[in-house]
Amino acid sequence: MVIWKEALYVAGIPQKKQKRIMHAIERKRPVGDVYLITAPSNQENCLEYMKANQILQPYYRKKEIVVYGLAGSEEAAQELAASMICGTYAVTGDFRVIAFLEQRNGGKAGDSA
Repeated sequence: MVIWKEALYVAGIPQKKQKRIMHAIERKRPVGDVYLITAPSNQENCLEYMKANQILQPYYRKKEIVVYGLAGSEEAAQELAASMICGTYAVTGDFRVIAFLEQRNGGKAGDSA
């Protein structure tokens, strides 16, 4: 299940295509060169990014994937993740990115599939 956060960070994707891409991901359809910025699977990390098509694999079918960012290329995903981490540190003085993003989102999930 994909959960989109209300305060979704987006880079490298035109606003007109965002909803269409999100809808395709929710419906488990392949998308082009799109990356998702998610909570890390390893608690030692700040964030994780992956190709959106990776969640089509059987391993992810029953997993809840919380998406904090959407990027149109790997480079955009790296820059967006770095920006999210630096922004968190600038505001909080800490690297607990997910806790900060959850507080920013009011702890509520956005649209979910």
